[in-house]
Amino acid sequence: MDDSFKKTPLYDEHVDLGAKIVDYYSYKMPLQYESIISEHKSVRNDAGLFDISHMGEIVIDGKGATEFVQKVITNDVSNLPDYKAVYSAVCDEEGGTIDDIIVYKYNPEKYMFVVNCATTKRDLKWLNKHKTEDTNINNVSDQLSLLAVQGPKSAEIMELVFGEKCTTLSRFQFTELTENEMKPTISRTGYTGEDGFEVFVDNSHCLELWNTLLKKGKEMGLKPAGLGARDTLRLEAGYILFGNEIDDFTTPLEAGIGWTVKFDKPDFIGKDALLRSVKSGSKRKLIAFKMVDKGIPRTDNDIVYRDNVVGKVASGTFSPTLEIGIGTGYVLTHIAEHKSKISIKIRDTDFPAKIVNTTSITK
Repeated sequence: MDDSFKKTPLYDEHVDLGAKIVDYYSYKMPLQYESIISEHKSVRNDAGLFDISHMGEIVIDGKGATEFVQKVITNDVSNLPDYKAVYSAVCDEEGGTIDDIIVYKYNPEKYMFVVNCATTKRDLKWLNKHKTEDTNINNVSDQLSLLAVQGPKSAEIMELVFGEKCTTLSRFQFTELTENEMKPTISRTGYTGEDGFEVFVDNSHCLELWNTLLKKGKEMGLKPAGLGARDTLRLEAGYILFGNEIDDFTTPLEAGIGWTVKFDKPDFIGKDALLRSVKSGSKRKLIAFKMVDKGIPRTDNDIVYRDNVVGKVASGTFSPTLEIGIGTGYVLTHIAEHKSKISIKIRDTDFPAKIVNTTSITK
């Protein structure tokens, strides 16, 4: 096997569970165990357990930590309480999106960025480029494992394993359980559109945690879930993915995450370019759509309006919840705002689709 790919501490476990392993950027990761649809439905109805240890973690600390974080992200952490997390874009000087991340604030002198695995090295390089003397930047990605328990029964399962302390967390709040031997950091976050938790532990505790969660959660229907279900779940919830809906040539405003850009805070990288974009108006906009009846859209399928190709599908899949094809893509702003009738070209045939709100694809 190609040794250039990394494996999470659970790789052998995934293989033993019969997972279909795929290359995902620099990692060997489980795509599915039983099937994407059954794992998707487990998360929607009960709970699913994901190994997301491929994600990157970068710790930023020191006296200048808050000032530095404020400069490199579009969101605002100045009034964020300790042990609270926030979603943000990281932009370049032209307003292009370097990454979308979750920022965890321990205190004004310590933060952690959870970044996409595809961009970890680049993010690190970017942060170090703008580093100040009173700030330390440490990539701890190879030391930490990250598991996600997602679904309506996730709180009950987490309480069985860790007690009440984690289930009293509000959305995007997190805690460190120092009295527990694993010393996990637990946050009420996720990427599925369901209630859920993400648990950071040292690599040495990852296998034990995985097995404990599966054992305690078995009666409540907890099942392992792979990247396939993670993708269908996030798409149903209208969540964007770096490399699909956003990249260096896309601004947060175009991608529908303009709410993460806080123009009223002092200067941040990309602010001037994004302000110009607001004044001139975005020429294109991200839409979500669902097929009217047949056809399953896939990335790079053409989006057609009045017999003209007006864009490409960014993400497309079969929605297990709706039992129909759904997707996202960029089109001219006036087409998006008027929710015009579009079609998706699949194998040289145009299939009609309906533009829907990105936050409510399944509603």
